Amino acid sequence: MQSIHDHIRQLRIIDGHEHLATPDIRRRENHDFFSLLHYLDSDLITAGMARGALDRKLPISDEERAATFLTYWERTSNTTYARMFRQSMEELYGMTEWTVQGILEANEKVLAATRDPQWYDHVLGERSGIDLAFTLIQTTKLDYGRFRPILFLDYTFKLRTLKDILAVERDAGATARDFREYLDLVDALLHRFKSEGMVATKLGHAYWRTLASGKPTFDEAERVFNRLLASRLEEGLSQAETVPLQDYLIHHIIRRSVVYDLPIQIHTGHHETSVSGNGNVITHSNVEGLIPLFHAYPEAKFVLLHGGFPYHQAYLSIAKNFPNVYADFTWLYIISPTAAKTILHQSIEMVPANKIQGFGGDYNHIEGTYAHLQLARRIVGETLSEKVEQGALREEEAIAFAERIFRGNLIEIYRLEGWQ
Repeated sequence: MQSIHDHIRQLRIIDGHEHLATPDIRRRENHDFFSLLHYLDSDLITAGMARGALDRKLPISDEERAATFLTYWERTSNTTYARMFRQSMEELYGMTEWTVQGILEANEKVLAATRDPQWYDHVLGERSGIDLAFTLIQTTKLDYGRFRPILFLDYTFKLRTLKDILAVERDAGATARDFREYLDLVDALLHRFKSEGMVATKLGHAYWRTLASGKPTFDEAERVFNRLLASRLEEGLSQAETVPLQDYLIHHIIRRSVVYDLPIQIHTGHHETSVSGNGNVITHSNVEGLIPLFHAYPEAKFVLLHGGFPYHQAYLSIAKNFPNVYADFTWLYIISPTAAKTILHQSIEMVPANKIQGFGGDYNHIEGTYAHLQLARRIVGETLSEKVEQGALREEEAIAFAERIFRGNLIEIYRLEGWQ
């Protein structure tokens, strides 16, 4: 139904999850054509390209880099990651020729856009219709009014060496002489990050260990921590040895996030090949491993990213049954538009509307977010139109649902004062 599509196209968006560099960082790092690959890089790698083959630090020319890209572009141009890259380059930069020369010309345009102080507002505000985006780049110093920070907390519990503890101490500006003092440091960091504008904590441990957490005692965690304190700087413990400490700290972060009224975003499901640190052990990301935490902390707000894909059936059952669990479509549309549409259909049938977050680009560059959001708007519009045609929703209910998942729910869950 055209009115549903029209309404969705004009909605102003609150984007629930990104990895976007700030304009200052992008200018400082001088991002070019090859800086915009992001997810496409994963497909190029799985199509046979060597990891890092397009790295700008390599002593090769842009012509050589472009030629390498085109070799693997031909193999991957069918994927949605590739389609998003093509769309952003053609619509934002007018790229028409996918040749070495065409890439070199587009590269100059990307470099010029990187230097343009209006580029972010043009792409995010004017072309995409995004009012606010949560971005995770491990700093609260964003200096860009359209962004709000989220921070990975993994580094506070991924402790395997004394150096890992010292890194947290440096960030906190204090020393932990024992385990209780370390817990206080983690708490102080959360308090500081919240005061500096952080809207949620992020746990990304599925990329390097299982989501399942036991419930070790304080003494069990303390014994591991003391072994690390007594170790030499470069010595370390194995992953298996440090699990009790990691699990205890995961519980601690959740408890303190509740105190500070911070939703907890957790990576579930699919991994990005180009950054996966666990050999793409997808079973580590099975959302079912989190169920004990949902039972233990009914007062928490668990935002489960990426629709749990490919474990989305269990994911939807969990989101339906736990009041403290929220479904989130970040990244999902570009992993598989077909799967995203199926999961959205089922979410509408199963999950209360106030528990669904409709969009997070999950890109590290704004061009990808631009293309991704167009796809998301189209899929949501198609899905809601089909629900109306089936008689499952009235048209006004479908429009209200779209407004909720693209904006209203995020205002409520993240307590965005003044954005109503």
